[in-house]
Amino acid sequence: MSEPSMAETRDLQLDDVPAKTVTDGYEKLAVLMSLRPETAIFRRFQTLIVTNLLRLQAELQDMEHELAEISSDDAQSEDAVRKGYRNDFRSMRDWKTPETRYNTALAQALESSKAARPEAREVRFLRDWLARPSMGNDFLNDIERCTWEDANDPDFLTLFPRTIQKDVFTSFLNGALLDIYHRIWGHKRKQGSSSSPDTGFHEYDGARLTTISNSLAAILSSLLPTLAILVFYFIKSMLIRIILTIVFTAMSSLALSIFTDARKVEIFSATAA
Repeated sequence: MSEPSMAETRDLQLDDVPAKTVTDGYEKLAVLMSLRPETAIFRRFQTLIVTNLLRLQAELQDMEHELAEISSDDAQSEDAVRKGYRNDFRSMRDWKTPETRYNTALAQALESSKAARPEAREVRFLRDWLARPSMGNDFLNDIERCTWEDANDPDFLTLFPRTIQKDVFTSFLNGALLDIYHRIWGHKRKQGSSSSPDTGFHEYDGARLTTISNSLAAILSSLLPTLAILVFYFIKSMLIRIILTIVFTAMSSLALSIFTDARKVEIFSATAA
């Protein structure tokens, strides 16, 4: 069985690998996540976070209601001391309320919600690595086995999202096409890629893949207009020219959406121009 592949923005050299051979378990997983930051995938535990926020909110809501009742009773009391509680900051400072814990939990929930989600292939890579005897060796026990299960996919976050270009073609080149290449040929080669003896992964240079994608996009961007001119030279019928103009315009828009990460408004603007 070939070792799994991952592409990134740099080549991992053997000098980057710890000199010692780590043992199985969390230590080896930590080495993988430190060498390949995009595999640092964790759970948000969103349900627990929201449950805690709801509990603290309910507690504050109850205290707010209780305080309003006490304040109303104090205002109607004939006792001068009780009447003065509302205006006495010394009395107020003795209140014990959970708003600090609530605000802290709320801020942490907001921060967690901003964290990027990992790509599906990165999650698959991590699961594959954990399961293989020569890598993670299926070291997770009992309830820990559920950590990276499929059911938790919506709950995952990544500490270090990849910065590689996100257009459709680059994603395909850096994803499915790279996996096919690795299974058929890439796992047999060492030049232009690297492997880690401590973690067992095989790595490709993501910058090179991005360069290939950009080069193909540049070639296509210059080829489409000139190809249209060449075709129009041989076509004399005005109706066919109009139809071909529509076809080439649609092809240009399609190429923009596939080979670039342009927004819809940018594609419409480029097409209209």
